Amino acid sequence: MTAEPMPHSGHYFGDQRDLWWNYDFIELMAKRWDLGAVRTVLDVGCGIGHWGFTLAPFLNSKTKLYGIDPEPAWVEKATTRAQEKGISERFHYQIGKAEKIPFEDNTFDMVTCQTVLIHVADVDTALKEMIRVLKPGGLLAVAEPNNTAPLLIFNTLNIDEPLDGLMEHIRFHITCERGKKALGLGYNSVGDVLPCAFSKQGLDNIQVYLSDKTSLMIPPYQTDEQKILLKQIQDWENQEILVWPREETKRYYLAGGGSESEFERIWKNLIKDTKESIQAIKNDKLSSTNATVMYLISGRKV
Repeated sequence: MTAEPMPHSGHYFGDQRDLWWNYDFIELMAKRWDLGAVRTVLDVGCGIGHWGFTLAPFLNSKTKLYGIDPEPAWVEKATTRAQEKGISERFHYQIGKAEKIPFEDNTFDMVTCQTVLIHVADVDTALKEMIRVLKPGGLLAVAEPNNTAPLLIFNTLNIDEPLDGLMEHIRFHITCERGKKALGLGYNSVGDVLPCAFSKQGLDNIQVYLSDKTSLMIPPYQTDEQKILLKQIQDWENQEILVWPREETKRYYLAGGGSESEFERIWKNLIKDTKESIQAIKNDKLSSTNATVMYLISGRKV
C-alpha cells in the first residue's frame, strides 16, 4: 500500500510530533528567551499548531499568538485544536506564507517557526519577511534540523552494518536532500547554516542551542511514548514511507542526479531494512536512542 497524497508535512503531524521536545528544556529556553515579556507571537508555517502549543505553557496568559500556513486544511485543524485546548481567544490562525507574511511591519514581539525553513526555496527572503514584521528588539527564534546527521545514529541492528551499505544509504539520502533543494523545495539540513544567514540579515545577539531530546526505543517498549513511536513506524511501513513517500523520494533522487535503476534497487533494500526492523521490534530485539540534531537558533532585531 502506498501513501495517500496530503498537504505538506502531513505524515509528520501525528501524535509523535508532540514528543519532539522535553518540557523542562523548553522551560529553560523560555527563560533564555525571556518569553514572559512577550505579548505578541507569530508562528510561521504553523501546520496544525504543534510548535505554538509547545510554547503556550511558557507564555504570559495575556499573550496572543497568530499562526500562518499556506494550507487551508492545516489552518482549519489548528483552529479546531486551539478551541479544544480552550485557548482560541488568544491563538488565531490564518492562511499565509513565510515569503509573504500578511502582517504590517514591526507587529510582533516574537516571530518563530519549527521545521519550516527546511521547506523554503529562498531562506533569505523568508528571514527578511520574518524580520520585517518583528518589532525592533524583538526575538526571531527558529527550530530547524540537520536531517542527515541521524543516519550515523546506530541501533542494535545496524551498528555492524558493512561500510558499503552504510555509505550507500548516506549517499542516497544526501542525493534526495540536494534534489529537493534543486527543485526549489528547501534543504532538509539547513539548520547547520542558519546562524550565518541570521548574521547576514543583521540580527543581534545570535544564539544557538541544541535540543536534548531523544526518543528511546528499548524492549519491551511499554512506555506511552514508545507505543506512539511504534505506531508511527508501523504506519509508515504500511504506506512505504521512509523520510518521504516513495514517489516523492524518487522525484528528489532523480533531481539530485541519481538514476531510476539506482533508485529502484536502493529503495528495495531500504524497505527490506525497515521490515527487518519491525520484525526485530516484534521479537524485542531492537534498541535505539533515535537521537536527532535539532537546533534552536535565535537573534534580536536591531
